[in-house]
Amino acid sequence: MKVCIVSGRYPATDFDSAINHKVYADRYGYTYAHCNWPTKEQNRYLNKMHYIQMYIDAYDYIVWIDDDAFFFDFEKDIMTYAPTGDAFLSICKSPSHKTLKTFFSSGQFILKSSKKSKDFINQVIQQDLNVVKSWWTEDLGYFSNGDQDAMIYLLKTNPIFKNTAELHDYKSFNSRPENLFKDDIHHPMILHFTGKVEVKKQHYLEVQEKLKLHSSLVPENILKAYNLHVYRKPQNKSLKQNIKRLITWLKP
Repeated sequence: MKVCIVSGRYPATDFDSAINHKVYADRYGYTYAHCNWPTKEQNRYLNKMHYIQMYIDAYDYIVWIDDDAFFFDFEKDIMTYAPTGDAFLSICKSPSHKTLKTFFSSGQFILKSSKKSKDFINQVIQQDLNVVKSWWTEDLGYFSNGDQDAMIYLLKTNPIFKNTAELHDYKSFNSRPENLFKDDIHHPMILHFTGKVEVKKQHYLEVQEKLKLHSSLVPENILKAYNLHVYRKPQNKSLKQNIKRLITWLKP
């Protein structure tokens, strides 16, 4: 079974997730592809579909994981959730404890490499999101104007793709940082930082500091083999906070 874990974004990510993804891939003998180049897409959310297209013909399965998502349970193989039977896609629901929800999250998913998968990716890229938006109903949750909405639309309306995706509970591989400390607490398979950029960065720093983890969020006993086992207290590089500190320091 040839598996490729694909991730990345353009412009470059602010997270040390590439280390996390590569170490996890090494642990299970999978390939890791970090993609950080531009495409001709005007909608940046669609870049991931082009990244997947680069590798899908060379592997039996593609695991997509967003650049702001981290493997957290290194003892569990993500391929436990690989699509079975006639399904070509495995994907997770939105967290049940969140107020702002979506039908599912395209931040992480597993694709079985097949003609159907390739047709699906092509149609996601080509899909007119204005058509999707006019079709969208309130029960589907937040409309993000990206690949996620096109995926939902195609899986619900196109007879070729209907009933060929496995939808898992969010705890399977779409947990959030609050699940570590306060809301619906459990041990995540994958930790996904979502929301506005500053909120994501704040939660990312909090997890590092509270759990004394390297910025890759890889357990120290595993990082030792990569000579990356030194924990450093994360620094919040917010310009506003640095200016405030400077003003305080300059006061007589």
